[in-house]
Amino acid sequence: MTVSAGTRLGPYEILAPLGKGGMGEVWKARDTRLGRDVAIKISAEQFSERFEREARAVAALNHPNICTLYDVGPNYLVMEYIEGTPLKGPLPVEKAVEYSGQILDALDAAHSKGITHRDLKPANILVTKQGIKLLDFGLAKQAVRLSEYEPTKALTDQGQIIGTLQYMSPEQLQGKEADPRSDLFSFGCVLYEMLTGKRAFEGQSSASVIAAILEREPARLAIAPPLERVVRTCLAKDPDGRFQTARDAKRALTWALEQPPAAVANQPRSKVPWVVAGVPGLALIVLGAWFWRTTQPGRASSDAAKRRPGTGRDDRSQSHRRHLTRRPTAGLSGARSQWQAAACHATAGPDPSHSAARCGKRRRSVFLSGQPIGRILRGWKTQKDLRRGCSASDSVRCHV
Repeated sequence: MTVSAGTRLGPYEILAPLGKGGMGEVWKARDTRLGRDVAIKISAEQFSERFEREARAVAALNHPNICTLYDVGPNYLVMEYIEGTPLKGPLPVEKAVEYSGQILDALDAAHSKGITHRDLKPANILVTKQGIKLLDFGLAKQAVRLSEYEPTKALTDQGQIIGTLQYMSPEQLQGKEADPRSDLFSFGCVLYEMLTGKRAFEGQSSASVIAAILEREPARLAIAPPLERVVRTCLAKDPDGRFQTARDAKRALTWALEQPPAAVANQPRSKVPWVVAGVPGLALIVLGAWFWRTTQPGRASSDAAKRRPGTGRDDRSQSHRRHLTRRPTAGLSGARSQWQAAACHATAGPDPSHSAARCGKRRRSVFLSGQPIGRILRGWKTQKDLRRGCSASDSVRCHV
């Protein structure tokens, strides 16, 4: 049947050609009953009864990402007229994932109704202002058939690709029944092309393309590893190795996009923040060490002894003198008199004549200060060590 502008197909008036595909020609037409524009796909062959039943099942789908099927004629389909362009890569990763999510939503809606697309490819995916629209749902099974001699037929005719083998799943090429997992393999091919601008499986003939799909893996992608794993899972040769539902594939795709880039996750952390944070800490350590050094009991006496050479006093005695004059805790009436006398005479110097006068004045200040008992006991032990150390060199001081 020859169709041209002005031809009428029932209530539909042909307006202009839109394109030509494997099933036939696509025309823009006008529904004279409802006054709306539609797209009519005219097949070269008459539709079978089974094809008409499947078409009516597809017409029941209602999803924003699926092109609505309005009517079915003897050899034509009446569909929603959509202003858009076929999907084409390469695309930015974020945009490719966005479109992929819409495609998977449409597949999930169709699969839940028991409908398989069977011919998912970029030519059947239109990009509109509102998003993605999928065409020809469930209708490709009747149109895509490999004849006995087609594996040896060249794919190119005057530079144009005339087949869609590059998007078919291995089980479809082997003559097995297609199921939702077959659509996910085709989706993997579409996603690969969206990311790279190249087909996942190439060949110069049908036979080479079939061999690539059945036996070889596509080239690696220059994308984040989590996203590449999603693509390769979709392209698994065994249907059991793929995502089992479109919803699972979308969940994995969303998770992969949320993962940080490998370069950021694996790069060594900068040492500058640690250095900056360590400077104040180092300053505090130095300041604390200086404060501890200047406030030690023996430090002032030792420095004073160094400034007064020739006094004849032992530096160790000067250091312990300041330590022993700390105020002990009140209540040690039995031992404090002996400790007081020993401490005072030990620090009074080698002249016995000054011992009594100095110790009498110091006795009150020593025991009214109220130092902890631990400091008193340490002073007592220190005094004993002092007496043993000086007995061999100064008999006057050691026997006072």
